[in-house]
Amino acid sequence: MGRPQLKRDPLDSGTMTTQPDEFPPIPPEEEACLRIISDYQGGRITLEAAAPRLRDALRGLRGGINLQMPPSVRRLFAEVARLDGKSFPAYEPDPSRHGEGGQRMASRLAEKAWQAVTRHSNANEPLSIAFHFAAATEPTARAIADWLKRHGQEQIELQSPTEADADDWIIRASTPRTRWSRTEIERWAAVVRDAPLAGEASFMGWGV
Repeated sequence: MGRPQLKRDPLDSGTMTTQPDEFPPIPPEEEACLRIISDYQGGRITLEAAAPRLRDALRGLRGGINLQMPPSVRRLFAEVARLDGKSFPAYEPDPSRHGEGGQRMASRLAEKAWQAVTRHSNANEPLSIAFHFAAATEPTARAIADWLKRHGQEQIELQSPTEADADDWIIRASTPRTRWSRTEIERWAAVVRDAPLAGEASFMGWGV
């Protein structure tokens, strides 16, 4: 089977959408694999049903398949390997993955967010900005969630690695719906930059 490449969202990448026509079309063989994975992750088919189907689909690939590998997908590929009498390489999260903390993205956040809200199709109406962090430990995740609550953020959601199907705790939040000024954007960006990351969490992305 084509060997998957372990991939992780860059810590300094945002979540602003990219126009679909900037991406090359997905080959049908790869699309078939991704559909099986999506059905499995969405609970529409079981691991036992998905593994043989994915094994057959992978055999039709001309090369490898580049995709993200959350824990659920690693379990699926491990089962595919088992069916072939092989072992799937063990994976441990990079212990230094939060070294930079997403601060490069955060340092440009005010500028980029201001551009996004002023160019938004509903720029004349109140807008909310959604954003999220990832943390290696529960105490740091809860500290970030508490920080966001104290600084007026809303819809704060804390997900364990199991709930998020991730290697980290995920903290999601949104700003109040606001008619943004440059000053308000700067204030929100400072909240993000000053969050208590403790060297084991990262600002992961945002979107309007």
